Amino acid sequence: MASLMESGLTPEQYALFKAVLMAQTEALGFVEEPVVEDLLRKHRCRSVLDVGCGEGSFLMVLARRLKDVRFVGIDHNALAVEDAVRRIRGRSRRNVEFRTAFFDPGFERTRYDAVMTRYTLQHSADPQAFVGAVFERLRKKGMFVSVESLDAYTGCHVRDPVWERFHTSLGAIHRRFGSSEDIGKSLGWLLSAAGFREIQVRVVLCSPSTVGCERFQAVVRASAEAAAAFCPDLFGADLLEEVKRWLEDREGLERKDPYLTTAIANGTRAEAQRSPRIAGGPRWTPPARGGALGSGQRAASQCAEGPSFRLVLCCGGRSYEAMCRGGKSERVD
Repeated sequence: MASLMESGLTPEQYALFKAVLMAQTEALGFVEEPVVEDLLRKHRCRSVLDVGCGEGSFLMVLARRLKDVRFVGIDHNALAVEDAVRRIRGRSRRNVEFRTAFFDPGFERTRYDAVMTRYTLQHSADPQAFVGAVFERLRKKGMFVSVESLDAYTGCHVRDPVWERFHTSLGAIHRRFGSSEDIGKSLGWLLSAAGFREIQVRVVLCSPSTVGCERFQAVVRASAEAAAAFCPDLFGADLLEEVKRWLEDREGLERKDPYLTTAIANGTRAEAQRSPRIAGGPRWTPPARGGALGSGQRAASQCAEGPSFRLVLCCGGRSYEAMCRGGKSERVD
């Protein structure tokens, strides 16, 4: 089943989708960008390929912050790439370029210091093959950074029925278009199976307390409006109006602190040959949905037998780490 962007958007539909992408950069990007930027700096990356760059707003933030890095953004949606090109036209952004292209077997074999994706793997029909293709386009010790949804852990400090309806309806839309809203659960395994090492998975929360009420309101409103326009049978006009009224209650939002959850994974291409599991081992299967990760709860992480990797939970200005070894996880204080 084709993803939403692959289904062929009209200019009017793309305008709604663009509003969501830009709001995501302002809100979710507020907690995601510092993590991605820090990874690129620590690995001293000088060339970065962004697969599925959309209209380029997130990549432009990185390009402004990392002026010595050359960025190439690709997307198969021509309307999005046209927007991205207009975004850099007339600006002194010589370290970034945008192209219309598919990341398929015929894509160029140029190797980069880093490849990144943001909300792209969740739309892939074969995420395992996608990550394997990323591996082949990295230099030795090159890094893959993937930012993906983790909707199973989206929740609310104080349980709220409107937020639950919003979350449930968006999940149904994801599934209609063949997307995996919980691909973030599988990032560690996917990177390990492709041969990546030094794998880390971070979890970040986008809520009124972490990004500010205005940013949170904007991304939820844009998402609700697009959902109601594309899939009115799954996200009806009544729910849209209910969500808009709910967003107007700033005091309630700050008290309940609803949050969107994102997983950010990174791994390094090993010097040795890639793991044979990518060809002959177990295949990727969509993760099962889980309960909300709420205040006072502990997240249990599972990993297949194989290399160790580190899971990092970022919340409320603090980081909690667990080291996964051979299918078990242990707390690292």
